[in-house]
Amino acid sequence: MSALLEARGLSYSYPGGVSALAALDISVGRGRKLAILGPNGAGKTTLLLHLNGTLRPSSGDIRLDGAAVGYERDALIGWRRRVGLVLQDADDQLFAASVAEDVSFGPLNLGLSDEETRRRVAEALAALKIADLAERPTHMLSFGQKKRAAIAGALAMRPEILLLDEPTAGLDRAGAALLLDALKRLSEAGTTLVFTTHDVDLAWAFADEAALFCDGRVVAQGDVAEVLVDGAVLARAQLQPPLLARLGLALRDKGLLDRDAGLPRQEDALLALINRG
Repeated sequence: MSALLEARGLSYSYPGGVSALAALDISVGRGRKLAILGPNGAGKTTLLLHLNGTLRPSSGDIRLDGAAVGYERDALIGWRRRVGLVLQDADDQLFAASVAEDVSFGPLNLGLSDEETRRRVAEALAALKIADLAERPTHMLSFGQKKRAAIAGALAMRPEILLLDEPTAGLDRAGAALLLDALKRLSEAGTTLVFTTHDVDLAWAFADEAALFCDGRVVAQGDVAEVLVDGAVLARAQLQPPLLARLGLALRDKGLLDRDAGLPRQEDALLALINRG
């Protein structure tokens, strides 16, 4: 499958010569959910900032549908229409007086009519199940509500690809479940999702593919069920296999799971195997 979005030979250093990306290659397939995993400081956030044109690499390029993107104003506007970004701290993206005003900023900035903007705002708020918060001042939102409002703002631009930096960071279990349910619905509607995380259990349960980071490079990328059970590669990225994968392997060793059967990706699937045994 050809990549919808990809980085080739991407290198970048911050002022002072601090290297963040080092000849990095990564590809994002259309309609996929890609988890980018690695320890803090590995370069995950820096990569996202390159994938929507916020940062410009010192070498290498970003490609959309196989064509290298440009950094002129019109090229960047077109790029960011297709590739949305949600930062880890929602306060960095929420600045309008109310949720509806904040979500409307992007469409209005595209020159859309008031009617079309209202339509997009309503759709985005409904998709994140926060329509009842439309008139709520942004500073009065809970942490989880701010996260969903920030995602709604990106959705109102109707991007093909949505980049999310640590989307569940700081959320409790219930808040994370609400957010992941919303992201699952977006994926099912055709949005390609790319998210950074250091949570291998989240990636195992939610993503289709995983890319493992170490020292500004991707050391492995592929199907979650293959990459996240490779102990040697995970160790290079300072990670351990997901809990459900380890338990599934233990069940396989005890003969409770067929050798050819896939490892459980959800808790209910694991419980079903245990109860069956």
